Amino acid sequence: MGRGSLAIAVSAACLLIGYSIAIGPYDWMHRDNFDLIMEKMISVDEKNCKEMSIDSLRLPVNTLGQVPKFNVLPQIVVFPNRTKLIHLHNMALNRGYFFSYILQRLNESEFDFPLLPGFMYYYLSSAATVTSAPGLLNGSSILFDTHCQYANWFPTILNFNQTLPLFGPKAWRLDDYQDNVNWLREPTNNTIIVEDLGAGPNHNYTARWHRLNPLFLYDPDPRIKIDFIPDLRTDNQAKHQYDYNIYNSSSPGVMGKTPNVTRRFFGPPSPGIQENYQPVYFSRPYFDCGRTNMWLVSSVGPVIDFMRRYTVSTSDIDFRRIDFDPCKRGVESPDHTYLSGVARCGSTTTCEPLPGYGFQRGGYMCHCLPGFRYPYWQNGPFLGRNIEQASDEEAKRFECIPVRWRIHRLTQSGISNSGTGNRRRKRSADDVKLLVQLMRLYNASSMTELRVRAEEHDRQDQQAAAQAKLQRTGVRRFVQLAKSAVSAAVSYLKNATGGSSAARNSTASPSIVSTKLLPRHPLPEATQRLLDERKSRVKRNIETIADYGEQNIYYLGRLSSFSSDRYNAVKALMRQYVSITPENCGAQPPDRLVLPGEVGFGADKQFEVQARTALRLAHFLSAFQQNVNPDEIYGGVHGDKYLNEHQIYGEVFSNIMADHWILSSGVYYDRDAFFNPKLRNKVEYFGPTAYKLGSEQRTDQKQRELSFVAEDAAGWEAARAYYERDWFKLLKERWASNTYGLEKFVTKPFVRFDLNGTSSKPFQRFPIYYRAPRYEDIYWSKPYFDCNKDKDPNKRHLNAWVITVAVPFFGISPYKSLEFSGVVTVTVPLSKMDINMCPSNFYEANYFKNTAPCHYETTYCVPIINNRFALDSYKCECRQGYEYPFNDVSIWFHAGGMVSQNYEKMVNNEQNYYRMLTCREGSASSLLPTLAAVALALVSPWLTGQLTF
Repeated sequence: MGRGSLAIAVSAACLLIGYSIAIGPYDWMHRDNFDLIMEKMISVDEKNCKEMSIDSLRLPVNTLGQVPKFNVLPQIVVFPNRTKLIHLHNMALNRGYFFSYILQRLNESEFDFPLLPGFMYYYLSSAATVTSAPGLLNGSSILFDTHCQYANWFPTILNFNQTLPLFGPKAWRLDDYQDNVNWLREPTNNTIIVEDLGAGPNHNYTARWHRLNPLFLYDPDPRIKIDFIPDLRTDNQAKHQYDYNIYNSSSPGVMGKTPNVTRRFFGPPSPGIQENYQPVYFSRPYFDCGRTNMWLVSSVGPVIDFMRRYTVSTSDIDFRRIDFDPCKRGVESPDHTYLSGVARCGSTTTCEPLPGYGFQRGGYMCHCLPGFRYPYWQNGPFLGRNIEQASDEEAKRFECIPVRWRIHRLTQSGISNSGTGNRRRKRSADDVKLLVQLMRLYNASSMTELRVRAEEHDRQDQQAAAQAKLQRTGVRRFVQLAKSAVSAAVSYLKNATGGSSAARNSTASPSIVSTKLLPRHPLPEATQRLLDERKSRVKRNIETIADYGEQNIYYLGRLSSFSSDRYNAVKALMRQYVSITPENCGAQPPDRLVLPGEVGFGADKQFEVQARTALRLAHFLSAFQQNVNPDEIYGGVHGDKYLNEHQIYGEVFSNIMADHWILSSGVYYDRDAFFNPKLRNKVEYFGPTAYKLGSEQRTDQKQRELSFVAEDAAGWEAARAYYERDWFKLLKERWASNTYGLEKFVTKPFVRFDLNGTSSKPFQRFPIYYRAPRYEDIYWSKPYFDCNKDKDPNKRHLNAWVITVAVPFFGISPYKSLEFSGVVTVTVPLSKMDINMCPSNFYEANYFKNTAPCHYETTYCVPIINNRFALDSYKCECRQGYEYPFNDVSIWFHAGGMVSQNYEKMVNNEQNYYRMLTCREGSASSLLPTLAAVALALVSPWLTGQLTF
């Protein structure tokens, strides 16, 4: 090796060593697992990914955290940072249920063969899954096993007994900045590519070496047991079976009393609470080389059929968009992941993750531990994004201050005397005892009293000097020193507590004597250090008020208010909500079965997963009806057939089966908008509606039978007709005459060149355009009670408080223009929605706002999630400059239930301690007696004669 090569090797080694030791822009930022993953991610790109090993394209198995599990989703706390993974889970399961249903329902005879979904159904269905969830989903696919797909779109080539070698339509979102159809060169999320993965070179995705093989690339988490992909069960009794009944309508307003269809189909499993397997598993994060060239995470669900089959449905999401939990978790905790513990909270704080940050640092905040308070410059918890930008000097400031003089827990009669408190150490000087008694309750009232007494001292001294001159000079000098001591003590207490509101409101103020006048009595070291820190605090770069509000999530402004009238109205509404039951709802007047629309405030965020399920189906119906013409033939290939009733029923069944929170789902066509391919004519009204009526408490691991029922809503009586419902009439009035505002989507389909899939080519209609609604176009109904007033067993009702989510879909009129075709709905339970009682902006239509009776002079309100539709879902935390005064070992706030309970007792003139549920000024840890304060305590009684502390 020459000197040049040796120098290069040594330099490279030094560089690697230095790089491995590098911990961030500042020395205090230690290297952790987040840095290791980032190094691996940035080392792979679209240029070198094909030459790298499989292990280089995958992250550790336990990198992904908070993975949803089907059997515990109804019981767990669904935090906002889990929403993306839940939608990913539900979409894979949704498509698994649908294709399991439709491939069995239309595979019973050769007469059903033409009604099977065509290739356009697969392509547009995968594309709609992606277009309906920008930011949530990045890809979707259905991968068939070898020779398991009957291709009815090749009628002149294939017969009923012939199949395709492989068929795997996959859709993913394209970065269309430089796309040839994007004339404005403005990147959008509306361009989708759909390819058949079973065509072209390296198309055998079932091979062990293939990068898209679910058993090879999608290594599941070892904690999730998967034993049915591929489905090798030959005994039908071992498969999960589902019963379903369908009631058809013979004519509008007439519904049959007996089901027209009573069948059973095999589908993905629905494990019970005590069962340890899951229907969906998640892949390791992997680099999708050659397609999206992004780090993705995929959810994989099975498609079950009569035969043994290796068919799966998948959904993909950009790994960088997934929130992770950076807080410390125990090794045995289910939330412990490879990234646990990368948060940089201090030793006096506890960590809490925040949603919306994705894969980046700073997605957390640090609360003070019980017994600690925030420094006077900090408004609310320390935000992770501020900590991650802190320099070495500033990093030491994200610590909380100990709270001294903590009183004991509250009881019904006041403060208990039992237990031990965190007391200040006893001073040895006897002459300080009086001062200690003065400082026991260091709140606004005591500081005001101290200021008033200081002013009284000053006034009396002036009067004494004007009326008579003292003969003894020593006494006069002593009084002057006492006045200086009083002023210095007041100034010191004001600086230590950040100033009290009562003291600031005082009109008169004594002359403040600087501490420089007392050179022989310096401040204690701890106090001087605190003051120096305040002076050396680095000011944030904040230019506007809006920036300040963004800087800290607990910026309150003038929003802190409480309305007693609104509180009484909320209590009355909750009594109405509880009093109406399925047994007595029939005797209630119609207005009692509907709640104000403001009650559903926040449903668009809390039920986003369920709403996007309806939006996905609306996108698919819009794309299919605007682009499929059964009379068109493309080189011997049929595009597709008309949608049939079996497909629509399968879609609504899959919506309710894949999501615990969807109670019913329906597709409601406008008049003469549905074409029945069997009857070869248009149907006046058609509204397939599915209900979830099966028990979810069974734990049989071999066979789990769930019952579902569907009916044609065209048979509903006139008083209940769907075309007279508010959600149908309002959407039709909005979109029937003007379709301006619909989003334009572009789909680029690539199809196989021949039967064996030797290559791939663009479809003859390339690209495909369609228009569909956005998420903002969704209609949310008022909360209402869906009541079976007649107690008729032949009428399907949910008999619960619900909210209906409605989305329009569109087709093509005979004049080749867009037209309103109908509405897709899902119905969700109101009992699953959280309410927010905290103060909010005046323009927010929240029925429950300003109903939390916190003491807003010293506390602010924070809503508590996952408490469902119940009051007292809040807590009162201490405002800036205040501290929690009680000796509670586990909390640092006043619970909403305790505050509301004592507030009601106070209103009713009952024994309560509502006025004690406040926070006191945060100065306990910095009240260190000085000689000036001691002089004040000793001199004041002598000056006034009768004035005592």
